[in-house]
Formats: sequence, C-alpha cells, structure tokens
Amino acid sequence: MKVSDTDRQQGCDMKRREVLEGILLGGMVTGLAGPAAAAHSGRDPEDPKLTAEIDVLLRETESAWNSQDFFRWLDLWDADDTRPYYLAAEQADFFVRREQIETYLDPKGDARFIEAIRVKFSDLSARWLADDLAFAAYHMVSELKLVFADKPIISTLRVASVLRRKTDGWRYVCYVEGFQSPTMYLQGLIQDAVPDDFAEFYDNVRKQK
Repeated sequence: MKVSDTDRQQGCDMKRREVLEGILLGGMVTGLAGPAAAAHSGRDPEDPKLTAEIDVLLRETESAWNSQDFFRWLDLWDADDTRPYYLAAEQADFFVRREQIETYLDPKGDARFIEAIRVKFSDLSARWLADDLAFAAYHMVSELKLVFADKPIISTLRVASVLRRKTDGWRYVCYVEGFQSPTMYLQGLIQDAVPDDFAEFYDNVRKQK
C-alpha cells in the first residue's frame, strides 16, 4: 500500500512527540532517541555553536520577563506546536496546552501575583537531539516582589528545555523549572552566610597545627 506524504508527515510528528514527552516526563535523555537521532544526523551532540545560538534565546527570555510584559515570552515558543509542555517552579503540574500557558501569563492569571521580577540565566549546556531539535540545561536566578509579600525574595532554579529550530531562531517546545531540594538550599544558605574573612582565619588555624 502506498504511503501518502500526509501519512508520512503524521508519522514523523507522532514520533517526534514521543521523543519530547519521553525526555521531560520519562526523565532520561540518554535512554531515548535523542543520541541516536543526533548521531544519525552527523552532528556533534555537544556543539559550541549550538550553545551560542541557544544563549541568544535565553537573553531574549530574560528581556521578555524583565520587561514585566509576560506575554512577550510566548513569542519565544514554537507557535506551530499544538502541545507544549511547561512546568513553572511553583506549580503542582505541567501546563500541556498553549491556552493554559496563556492563562498563566495573563495579567489576570496566576502571574498577577508577581509585582516585579528580574531573571538571569547562567551555566548553559546544550546538545543536539535531531536536525531541528536540541536539549538545553541551565540555571536561573529569579528576584521577585510578590503582591502579598512585604519584601522581595530570590530563588535559584534548575531549568531543562527542549527547543526547535525555526526560521527566526530557536524556540521553546518544552520547559521545566525545578527548585533545589530543601537540604541543598539550606546548605547553600549556611555556606553563603560565612564571612569572607573566615578563609584566612581557617588557614591560620591549620598552620598552627
């Protein structure tokens, strides 16, 4: 039986969706089709040029959030993708439709609790999954003032994204924010609270032994 172009495209789209869902909901990138797809494409899975291109997207994302016009972030998602995945750090579950993300970012939605926010991304690493797909992992620091809080707060997050290459650059398909565990977070707090001059004091104590 002859396979039509439409059927072939639907099959490719279904396979791609399975890969994306497996990465973010199944958890292990290395156990899925990503490495095989990258190797088949002839691309180096770890490509400095790829990392630089995705870094451009992260700077655009910073600009969107820091503008306080949260809807600008939607322009950085793949508008042709019908089932994006987004897990905000404070949310209990994934948003799995664009309409849900739009509601969340709407000034009358959950984001209305944010009075002001400033974000910064760092420590980006990226790898190819296929000719037009990539995986990126990085850190995010959020400084924000919530409507119901007297003082601003800061949070340190780990972020994982699946991105698709479009004619106008890389665009988000899946995006997951994750807090550190409570023990990791508290350990960082008590380490950061140590005065800078303790290192010199410690060296002097060691020399006396």
